[in-house]
Amino acid sequence: MNTTLRRPLLAAMGIAVLGLALSACGTTKATSDSISNFLSSTTPGALYTEDGLVRQEQKINLFAGVAYENLRQESAAGGGEYVTALASLYEIPIAKHEEFAHILKTHHSDLFGKGLKEDRTAHLKMVETLNRALLADAFLHR
Repeated sequence: MNTTLRRPLLAAMGIAVLGLALSACGTTKATSDSISNFLSSTTPGALYTEDGLVRQEQKINLFAGVAYENLRQESAAGGGEYVTALASLYEIPIAKHEEFAHILKTHHSDLFGKGLKEDRTAHLKMVETLNRALLADAFLHR
């Protein structure tokens, strides 16, 4: 190919690639905006600490929202991976994970009254109820 034709062709291709890349930025922004809107609607309060880390209570809220149905099933059964993960997020010592699972099972009907399909904030209500149950049981103070 002739050198005089090659330069304009490369320039045109570069402009096309740049245009596609810039249009993708709008898509990425729209996607991240959608995710931020969803998270802010399902996790009230500040999501991040001042140094940009996700707050511990928000980690619990986010996990509860994503794993709600699994937590519901495992809590009824008295334990499982998701219950163990939730105990870890609450920073419950491993030696007390079984006791934590027992509290979830004991309070199951209060914690999991409705599914997320019926109530989009069911996971937040579950966390709030669990926090009260843990405090009432003095579990976090032992």
